[in-house]
Amino acid sequence: MNLPALFRSALLGVWCLLLPLPGLAQTPFSTEIQTQWLQEVLPGADSFSDKEGGDFPLYRGYRTQPQSGEQEPVGFVFSNRDYPPMPVGYSAPIDVLIGMDMSGRITAIKVLDYTESYRYSRGDFINHLPFLDQFRNKSLDDEFRLDSDIDGLSTASLTAAAIARSVGETARRVARAYLNYGEGSLAEQRSNANVRAQLSQYSWAQLVAQGVVVQLSSVNQAGEPLTLSFTYLGRPALGEFFIGREDYTRAVTDASFTAGRGEIVLVAAGGPGAGEEPGQFPLSVKQGDLTRYVAGYRYSPAGTAGQGAIAGNAAWALAMTLHPDFDITRPLTFIHHAPGPQGDVSVDYVLDGVGLSLARNELLLSPLDLAAVRAAEGFSLSRLWASPPWGSVSVIDGVLLLGSLVLVLAAFFSKQARLRWAALSVTLLYLGFYKNGFLSVSHLTSVIKLGPAALTHNFTVLMIALFTLVTTLVWGRVFCSSLCPFGALQDFIARFSPRRWQIRVPQALHDRAIYIKYAILALILVAAVVAPTLSLFQYFEPFGTLFFFSSSVLLWAILLALLAASVVVNRFYCRYVCPLGAALGVMSLLSPLRIRRVPQCTVCRVCEQACPTGAIRAERIDFKECVRCDICESKLIQRAGSCRHSLAEINRRSKGRQVIDVIDLGAVASG
Repeated sequence: MNLPALFRSALLGVWCLLLPLPGLAQTPFSTEIQTQWLQEVLPGADSFSDKEGGDFPLYRGYRTQPQSGEQEPVGFVFSNRDYPPMPVGYSAPIDVLIGMDMSGRITAIKVLDYTESYRYSRGDFINHLPFLDQFRNKSLDDEFRLDSDIDGLSTASLTAAAIARSVGETARRVARAYLNYGEGSLAEQRSNANVRAQLSQYSWAQLVAQGVVVQLSSVNQAGEPLTLSFTYLGRPALGEFFIGREDYTRAVTDASFTAGRGEIVLVAAGGPGAGEEPGQFPLSVKQGDLTRYVAGYRYSPAGTAGQGAIAGNAAWALAMTLHPDFDITRPLTFIHHAPGPQGDVSVDYVLDGVGLSLARNELLLSPLDLAAVRAAEGFSLSRLWASPPWGSVSVIDGVLLLGSLVLVLAAFFSKQARLRWAALSVTLLYLGFYKNGFLSVSHLTSVIKLGPAALTHNFTVLMIALFTLVTTLVWGRVFCSSLCPFGALQDFIARFSPRRWQIRVPQALHDRAIYIKYAILALILVAAVVAPTLSLFQYFEPFGTLFFFSSSVLLWAILLALLAASVVVNRFYCRYVCPLGAALGVMSLLSPLRIRRVPQCTVCRVCEQACPTGAIRAERIDFKECVRCDICESKLIQRAGSCRHSLAEINRRSKGRQVIDVIDLGAVASG
């Protein structure tokens, strides 16, 4: 092999190491939408329109009728990226392509791109078919809520919750715009009821007299008298009131496919010249200096005037979609180009009152409605208990988690080595390999980005976080001692590694190296603020690689290097690398209940040599580096090593060191 070829091969190898590729991933990690992806999420369609812009960007799907050759609309395809704000997952937004049929059901979803931090440890973990398949044929009336009607991704509940919430909210927005989907919040439901109640007080004639409906008198092609009525239909509450729910739904659906975007206005025809069948007739709309002729495709059938307030007041109705250039909240002029000598006939229309409020997306709520909405949306312990943000938790998981925390506390307070090793075993096997229930500095960065919601979507993480917060503020880094799975693994490595392999890091080097983890913590936190989508923590927290079984060669190399270092230096990772340990170390400076020292500690070096993190210097403990393994405190209680000797004996052995007063060691240790 020649040198250039060798160089290219080496470069390719380095590139493979640097990219934590997810193996044979099906997520394309691209937002450049391909036609085959449209087919994947809307399989009932055999052709698609170009992407439409405006407030509701999407693709329309069609199916060709085999006999007539006509194209029948079957649904829509849209991306949540076009409907901001995008819900953020564990660390960043997730791009999802969504298919929806004409009945308002989700046909399928496809994850297009994401930079979730877990991906670097777990590979393409979102592309989990049992999770994605839950969205097929899903009704918009469902909750789209984790652990309610959606089963989450293992150990990635925040990510799964963000996807479910995003799919549900985005699909409902599209359905409201194109399918007359009327479901909404309690406030929207109350507002719609108020609109219908307010308008129902008036007859058709009164609505005309108040300007809610405007009319013009003209003639049809045959010269017969024709009365045209106009009013705003752009919100479901208005449409259902004027022409009935069924006719409004059909009109909006047809308009969405034929006319595209634009506000909808009712055009009702009455009088002798209305005839029996609605048809295209010449209308223009004017606003200021802008005049647009209404093309035929902008008319949609709006029923036979048999439902709603229009019943008995017109012969037929059309839904006219205004050109997007028109602003419905400003005065408009409707012009009928009447045939024959009469010429153009016009009427001015000014949207006001209820219609204007709805066009401005304002809700019509009474003080009683506001009180009801606030009560429904406010905090309630009973509601939290009945519908917690983390979803349902099995009794077995709850008991096992509580038992793990109790075991850790029992080991901490009893100072018994057997209990501590039992706690470490449970932590490593249950919380580490089985539940993946460990804390990470990524939880801190997610709290920075999302607030407390970053913790509340996973019961295990929430309970461990609360446990860690309380114990750290009171006693110090108890989490690091017995509740961190990777700390437990390092303790097992130290326990079974030959002692002759272990080395003692020179004191001067150790004293400087302990601050590396604080620098790493600062780097990760600054990056979370400055570049929220940048993920760095996976390169400094190898437990994700181990417990998620990462597909990244680079991350496995980092993990193996740190484990090898832990063989020769006790708790190497905790001492010099762990950013979460650095954060807890800073927090532990507030802890009031620290390990007590006794006068013998000024001359005794047993605990200093036994400390797994090198936090002890004779009688002084660098508490931010102490992981509360309590080896030193156990020695005091048990009077192990030098501490079993009297102070006089220790002074004699110290050969010239300063003699200190004899005290009752047992009283100090127990006090």
